Amino acid sequence: MVRRRLLLPLLSAWLVSAVAFASGPDLSGLQDKIDRIISRSGGTIGVSLIHLESGATLSVRGGERFPMASVYKLPIAIELLTQVAAGRLALDRPIALAPSDIRACCTLSRHHPRGGVTMTAGELLELMIVESDNTASDAILKLVGGPSVVERRMRTLGFDKINVNRSEGDINFEMTGVAHPPPEAEWTLDLQYRLISEVTPEALREARARYTTSDPRDTSTPDDMARLLGRLQLGNLLPPQATTLLLDLMARSKTGPRRLKALLPPDTMVAHKTGTTHVVINDVGIITLPADSAIGGHLALAVFVINGPRASSMEQTIARIAAASYEFFAGTPLRPPARRVVERRM
Repeated sequence: MVRRRLLLPLLSAWLVSAVAFASGPDLSGLQDKIDRIISRSGGTIGVSLIHLESGATLSVRGGERFPMASVYKLPIAIELLTQVAAGRLALDRPIALAPSDIRACCTLSRHHPRGGVTMTAGELLELMIVESDNTASDAILKLVGGPSVVERRMRTLGFDKINVNRSEGDINFEMTGVAHPPPEAEWTLDLQYRLISEVTPEALREARARYTTSDPRDTSTPDDMARLLGRLQLGNLLPPQATTLLLDLMARSKTGPRRLKALLPPDTMVAHKTGTTHVVINDVGIITLPADSAIGGHLALAVFVINGPRASSMEQTIARIAAASYEFFAGTPLRPPARRVVERRM
């Protein structure tokens, strides 16, 4: 009789759980855990999660705007691949990079600081997504027709809260307080470094404050970004070949090892795009859950963090949110990871 009394509550709990999962998992427990993670973290944090197979959603400040930083390269990539699919552009198209085309960060500015190199659109796309190269991003942005074309694509696709307004060069000057930069044709790498070095500390603080709190340009809400990720994974943003290409590039991203991926099992597939400045640490991506897990499927997860105490603490917040989400849907606790190599920030 004692055993029967113990089994009845367990059976009832299982039935309640089964009914809940049949209509989508109850995320209240996960919501509480993420709320606790956020409450112990500094800065302002936006989170949006979608379990694609069930449609279950979770959102914290999901309707508020956050600066995307290099996450905005994802909409630019979508515009490029849309035009390629339509036959207006080709990935083997050669693009010559002049001295004024070079931007600080990353591969291209290291190896070709004075330009004078020609690369294909496909090679630039890979550098833009895998290494978050700013020179590649501005070259692709120019190729597709500029920020207004990318933003118009986002509106056509139904994303009213994803704004793409400036080049990486423009963003960097404004974010660092360079008030009146010369015409773009004069933007050599040496000139960019010199103008930024001449900005006063006060002007730099004011510029960063504007960038994170009052400037709607090049921002997104977590909710719209998670929806964009979800539709990319489900294959209704781009044709199949382009979808596969972009997801593969995102899965090979070299940036952000201490963010979404940091606390997940090493073999977890994470197709993601990071964004980083001195006051912004972002990571957005699609996490593939184990096939034999409690629920399985895919998580579209967007985490934006601004004005935290340190970059490392902002990264830890992203990692913990991703780990909590993975544990909830996988149904098993994660083991502490081995010590990892410190990332090169991009």
